[in-house]
Amino acid sequence: MLSWDDIDSLEDFKITYLLYQEGKNINQISKIRNMKIDDVNKDIIKYKQILSQTKPNNKNIIEILLEEDKNSRIDIINSLNESELNNVKKLLYKRIIIEKNVDDLMILLWICGELKDCRLLDKVHICSKHPHGGVRRMAYSAMGKIGSDASINYLHKGLIDAKPQVRQYCAKSLCKIGNEITLKKLKNLINNPNEKEYVKRAFLEAIDIIGNMKNKN
Repeated sequence: MLSWDDIDSLEDFKITYLLYQEGKNINQISKIRNMKIDDVNKDIIKYKQILSQTKPNNKNIIEILLEEDKNSRIDIINSLNESELNNVKKLLYKRIIIEKNVDDLMILLWICGELKDCRLLDKVHICSKHPHGGVRRMAYSAMGKIGSDASINYLHKGLIDAKPQVRQYCAKSLCKIGNEITLKKLKNLINNPNEKEYVKRAFLEAIDIIGNMKNKN
């Protein structure tokens, strides 16, 4: 088991994982260790893979997905049959609400978005109130991928989130399910002189896409 008592003999990637194990998120570890975010992710995945080799072969599919990088997760999801996908959804439903590590929680929300199942939405909606901005961002992203009208009110609240990236992701998700109320909100918000330019661009794109959809209807 990893311990700070062995710091002098630990390899660098294990030190990274120790910080991760303590609850530090990827950005925090990047700053503490003066490393690129991609390198932090590689260190964490490397140690997770070592752990997977030492554990009994009774890991569930969620644990396997958390150990992989994005492309591998996509490949695994695409390889699953209907029964296996239903098992993933059941495990996700139980895991999301108890997951304490924010980076793993963001991955779980990403998986929800890839699965596009409305039955996962109540857990996704809860995560839109999470104190960590990255978790809220991934929750809103998943809502857009799932594409249910049931998420519109949550996304509207996200348009005034404290984090600009969260507001940006909400606008992108609303491109798919926004309505006339969305248009009014976006048009009001885009006049905010203090808004980030990249967020304004996302608002403008959403206004154009939703407006065109309404005109076609």
